[in-house]
Amino acid sequence: MNRPTQNNKRYSAKTDLQSYPNDLPEIDDAKLWQQFRGGSETAFIKIYNDNFDILLNYGFQLSRNQELIEDCIQDVFIYLRQKRKSLGPTDCIRFYLMKCMKRKLIDEIKSSKKPLSVNHQDGFQITFSHEDILIDQQIQQEKSEKLNKALSILPRKQREAIYYFYFQNLNYSQISELLGFDHVKSARNLVYKALSAMKSAMK
Repeated sequence: MNRPTQNNKRYSAKTDLQSYPNDLPEIDDAKLWQQFRGGSETAFIKIYNDNFDILLNYGFQLSRNQELIEDCIQDVFIYLRQKRKSLGPTDCIRFYLMKCMKRKLIDEIKSSKKPLSVNHQDGFQITFSHEDILIDQQIQQEKSEKLNKALSILPRKQREAIYYFYFQNLNYSQISELLGFDHVKSARNLVYKALSAMKSAMK
């Protein structure tokens, strides 16, 4: 597959865009998105490279079909590139892309005749590495094992909420939107419920 051009319809892999110059200084999401909407190819490439792995990991929480996931990522960016002038502003590009990715992937799964989605209970299997807990090595291992066990027994939707809140640093409003809740309070209650269940399981 070819590298991106003004009229291309597909990007073959993350490395295709990584080879392009990325001369943008570190700027906040709102400004970077504004530059992208204004036609900056450098901004588009930076957004793609910065978020490809995030979307790939996110996709694997919803499906185990890597080809489907990568196709959905490409389709999301193709759509964004084509519609950039009509897109609204955002101050959190990661959330914006995750929202697009989830919608696209679920639509593809529903329209496919093959069982592409993970089991309802299997998605969002979160694992803390030992390095994530900054304590003595022996206690570190014990704590992380308890934490991983506590996470594994949570219902899928609670794991999904924890994933968004702690691993993607999304706020309750964003989590509520991704989970399809009508009220922010529902997302907050779900996170609190998950944390409460984890604390009980770790005792």
